[in-house]
Amino acid sequence: MTPRSNKLSGQRSAQRVVTEAADTSVAPSPRIPAPGLGYALSPADLGYAQVVHDSWRACLSELPAGSRFLDIAPGIGSVALVAQEVSGVRGRGFEVHGLDLASTFNAEPLTLNGIRFHARRYGSSTPFEDGYFDFIGMQWAPPDDGAAASGVDELRRILKQGGGLRLVFHAQGGAAHRQCLGRIQAVDTLLDEVGLLKHARHMFEVAFTQETALRRDVLRSVMLAMESQQAYADTAHRATHLMQATPNPKTSGHILEVIADCWERRQSMSLAEIHAHLDGLEGDMRAAQARLRAACAAAVDETRAHRIGRLFKDAGFQKVKVRPFKAEQDALIGWDLRAG
Repeated sequence: MTPRSNKLSGQRSAQRVVTEAADTSVAPSPRIPAPGLGYALSPADLGYAQVVHDSWRACLSELPAGSRFLDIAPGIGSVALVAQEVSGVRGRGFEVHGLDLASTFNAEPLTLNGIRFHARRYGSSTPFEDGYFDFIGMQWAPPDDGAAASGVDELRRILKQGGGLRLVFHAQGGAAHRQCLGRIQAVDTLLDEVGLLKHARHMFEVAFTQETALRRDVLRSVMLAMESQQAYADTAHRATHLMQATPNPKTSGHILEVIADCWERRQSMSLAEIHAHLDGLEGDMRAAQARLRAACAAAVDETRAHRIGRLFKDAGFQKVKVRPFKAEQDALIGWDLRAG
């Protein structure tokens, strides 16, 4: 969907609410928004995952057959999975491990898709012998203070002489960091600046009290209903316009559709049920915003990137180099630290 067609779709969603406002005979829509829909920030990926994965694929393809590889803090195992892919496709027969703090793992190592995951800390001790690994990879930035020294020393212990290590972590001001900031701003725009859900809630509240109010003062109740609906329509139009400048402009269209569906079903839903749907939307958006703020806080500037490099030099790693990690279009994504 193009930005223009998305904008028109958002306007139509808001217009459906206004044009149906005075019609109490509107048939219920067959659609109903499910609670907790994650529309807030999920539609568009950051777009750089493939670049990063291709880079890891090229790096790991240089390892000899039978290499032992350790992915530190693997999360869902993205780098470990790339290593397993390279191992299988090229017949390398890698031994792939993941070491994470995840408390959901069993006490004993858990093997998934041929990858052995260890639920252990990666600080002052690990469950591996001296010089066990040929290569260690990470996609996170360790602390750059004295607290990280023991962890870096431990990595040096379990890496064999002549082995390699690679860290890739987000750069402050890089493309992914800027997109995270833009997505945070998108939530601020929708919820706080224009108050889209606040106006939607008010519109529904007026609509649900209109029947009782009609008996007392027909003219005033109709005017209040029209005012609340027009205020929502104006807000929806403004939100759609402002969202075009954010990394995920389609978000407002998704939310407007959920609100429009609730409007179509208002005769078969209670006000509490509608509020629950809107609260679910806002909760998802706020939660996504919190995760993005945490991701932004983890972004590393150039000074800190080189301080982290110094930690590895002080621990005895050789040939430590810290370089900008860029996409093909020369857009800065993160920092690439390599050592031996």
